[in-house]
Amino acid sequence: MSDTFGLDIGTTSIKALSLKKGGNSFAIESMGLGPAPQKGIMSESPEDLHKFAEAVKQIITSANIKQKEVNVALPESQVYTKIIEMPALSEKELAAALKYEMEQYIPLPLDQVKTDWQVLSPSTAQNKTSRILLVAASLALIKKYEAVLDELGLVPATIETEMLSVHRSIFPLVNTQSSNMIVHMGAATTNIAVVENGELIMVFTVDKGGIAITRAISLDLGIDLTQADSYKKAYGLNKDAFEGKIGKSLFPILESILGDIRKTMLLYKEKNPNQQITQMILSGGSAQLPGVDIYFTNQLNIQVVLGSSFQVYDMKNVPPEIGADSLSFNVVSGLALKDAI
Repeated sequence: MSDTFGLDIGTTSIKALSLKKGGNSFAIESMGLGPAPQKGIMSESPEDLHKFAEAVKQIITSANIKQKEVNVALPESQVYTKIIEMPALSEKELAAALKYEMEQYIPLPLDQVKTDWQVLSPSTAQNKTSRILLVAASLALIKKYEAVLDELGLVPATIETEMLSVHRSIFPLVNTQSSNMIVHMGAATTNIAVVENGELIMVFTVDKGGIAITRAISLDLGIDLTQADSYKKAYGLNKDAFEGKIGKSLFPILESILGDIRKTMLLYKEKNPNQQITQMILSGGSAQLPGVDIYFTNQLNIQVVLGSSFQVYDMKNVPPEIGADSLSFNVVSGLALKDAI
């Protein structure tokens, strides 16, 4: 049993996961899943935050999770993230230098945000620069998370970004000498990252995800959102279903995401002319829609694979009802893995 568990507070769902490790293998010890209250943790109302805490409590209780220390991920859309290179410095020198860097890259006054940084790759004799991840989140957002956790009697061991969790959850797939791209298609946003030699070097967020796809299907077919969501998951880009109308509803959003993926690949190529992205790993619930992986394969002409943390780490005790929805558990799985690998 790990000392901590993972808690993924998503836009539409809440997931909790506790793992146990035996040798080099992992098994799910406890898992909880439930819908997120509509107003969610972004609400300014104390009453809404209390209802949200009650929803989280119910999920944790039903999962019989006993740990009091928790690893939590902040939505990428609510976090300012920048990966920079710095010369070889002592930790004290680096901390002082990064204060100036944060003023340059973070678009809010530093007294309104909580900042943190992490060395992704330290300098070596061959490479004189360090790669540093800068992260900033508004103090108001952090206080909401802390208030909810405090009400639940939980202690935040780690608060990190979604993309760090996803990167950890599928690390064996990207820990290669070639360059890879991770595209995490969540409910509200799609997060794009470039990974080089197993290390994150670029992270971007696109404000389109599964909710936008569901709304498009609902409007185009004149059906309610619940039915549209079911059709989306069942048929995806299938050209035969409903005369291809569902696929046509998806295309504008997928093409927009594709445009940002291409911009990211171009930016990486400009900075690294001798490197090439050879593989794209899809993650997140919307990546599981039928035909999405084939669409990206055909459009980008690179290898596209579905990255499931449960499969990558060959986890035991995965509930059978998860079925084809395993990619939507990558964030919470990455959080649960934090102290286990």
